Amino acid sequence: MPEIEGTLPTQMGQMTSLTFLFLNLPSITGIIPTEVGQLTLLNQIHIKEPNQLTGECWPFPAGAGTVSVGVAFKCGCNSPTPLKSCIPPQDCETPNTAAADKCIACVDGADLTNEDECEDRNGCTANGGDVAACGNVANSVCTDVGLNLRTCECSLGSTGILPQNFTDDSNTFSGECYDADGCTLNGGQIAGCGNISNTLCANNGPNNRTCQCAPGYQGIPVTTLADDDNTISGVCEDVDGCTVNGGDVKACGNIANSVCSDSGANYRTCQCAPGYQGIPVTVLTDDENTISGVCEDVDGCAVNGGDVEACGNITNSVCSDNGLNNRTCQCATGSEGIPVTTLADDDNTISGVCEDIDGCSLNGGDVKACGNISNSECSDNGLNNRTCQCAPGYRGISVTTLADNDNTISGVCEDVDGCTVNGGDTKACGNIANSVCSDTGVNNRTCECATGYQGIPVTVLTDDNNTISGVCEDIDGCAWNGGGIEACGNVSNSVCSENGANSRTCQCAVGYYGVEAQNFTDDKNEFSGECVDIDGCKLNGGGIEACGNIKNSECQDNGLNSRICKCAPGYIGLEETSLEDAETELVGECLASFLLFSYLLILSFLFSFFLIQSRNH
Repeated sequence: MPEIEGTLPTQMGQMTSLTFLFLNLPSITGIIPTEVGQLTLLNQIHIKEPNQLTGECWPFPAGAGTVSVGVAFKCGCNSPTPLKSCIPPQDCETPNTAAADKCIACVDGADLTNEDECEDRNGCTANGGDVAACGNVANSVCTDVGLNLRTCECSLGSTGILPQNFTDDSNTFSGECYDADGCTLNGGQIAGCGNISNTLCANNGPNNRTCQCAPGYQGIPVTTLADDDNTISGVCEDVDGCTVNGGDVKACGNIANSVCSDSGANYRTCQCAPGYQGIPVTVLTDDENTISGVCEDVDGCAVNGGDVEACGNITNSVCSDNGLNNRTCQCATGSEGIPVTTLADDDNTISGVCEDIDGCSLNGGDVKACGNISNSECSDNGLNNRTCQCAPGYRGISVTTLADNDNTISGVCEDVDGCTVNGGDTKACGNIANSVCSDTGVNNRTCECATGYQGIPVTVLTDDNNTISGVCEDIDGCAWNGGGIEACGNVSNSVCSENGANSRTCQCAVGYYGVEAQNFTDDKNEFSGECVDIDGCKLNGGGIEACGNIKNSECQDNGLNSRICKCAPGYIGLEETSLEDAETELVGECLASFLLFSYLLILSFLFSFFLIQSRNH
């Protein structure tokens, strides 16, 4: 027991000190005055276990002086009056003369019970409890720690003032106790929640924190713990952020046609569903749903690049948007190879080959593929394209281009003159001069040199073909027809004369007559009649006319185309000359015979004279 020093008065007015030494002993005896004014106090005080002082109780008058001994007194009388604690002399006003009455005193920090026992007083309670017992410092707490001693400190979860000890009659605790973070005190988030992975610790005020699974996790309930308590267990597992927010549309702000994808712990992604567009790809935490916008249907073909690109880059493929998140890929009209394939807008897994098909064959070939027009023909021009026109040698419908699935064409194809459609004769025969063209039926013509010409063979051409070359040169119609009398219908004594391009003349040979001269083309040989011998002398006028008008000449018919001219008898000078009936040129002279001799003699004399003269010189 601590040492306690106290004084008791011996005389009211004049204070005599008496020191009591309270030790942890079975008893101690102290001597005190027996008279205080008219009051005789305890003449003997004993310490009883625990914390008691005992002695006799004597009456004393009211108003006597004050005694401060630091102990509490209780008067114990035999009367039925309840025991009463007192600090003498104020509370010992009622005179009691019974010798058996005792006055019991308890040491500081102890109170006398109804059983006349002193027990330790709770200093916190005696001072108003916790905050009041600690100087009214908010968030403070009081702890009674023994006889006449209590401790004031900041309550659990608060900090700011160090713990301090006070006696029961002292209350000078001051300062500020402020809240401490219970999560930090326990090591932070996970450590502050029993080391459960993926937990979240939140400080809620003095001596209070909450542990729960972090956003995006589930498994343990929201648990409140005191700052000195860390007894929590369980597992926090990742949750599907889309599911906990209601799934797809609800988890994406109720945007129609949106889809939600869980992206891991406390994250999810919202975007327009395949085949829609309008909102960007948006990342949200699992406890967040603030997103707005509109997801509208998109053209699945366009968003994948259009036709070929939207169909796996298959050449000659076409794409058709079918509505929400749906498109169809197939070979373009006029090609074949892949089946009609339906794809989602975010799917482009298709392969194969689209090969061109013959649009003519597809529609039945030529006539059927051209609207059943007789004498028409069809030509495939590539992907989904064919041409219909009249077959060569026919005309009537224009060249018409049709898609492979179209057969709407009408008209009539009629036979044409292949020579005319190619420009006629020379133009229709490759522009070969002196050539002629002959239409020989449907889509067929013949080119050759015109009559009287030769050089190119007879050539057959289709109406759409004009590839022919060569030269047509004039030929001898007489020779071409056999020559001689053959070229003039085999008329004896006839003759043929070439006149030029495709022309010859047939007539009776000179010296003959009977048939008039006639002109024929080289391909005709209709000369007829009889050519009889004529008198060439008469033919040429007879007499000297038939002999070039030489005087004293005479003409003699010599048979077929022949006559003889000579001097008449008695004349000399012109030798006998044979002429054809057509010849008229003859030069000479017919002189009388004696004149000719004289003439010759003179000439001889003159010749001799000149010869002699030339020698003399």
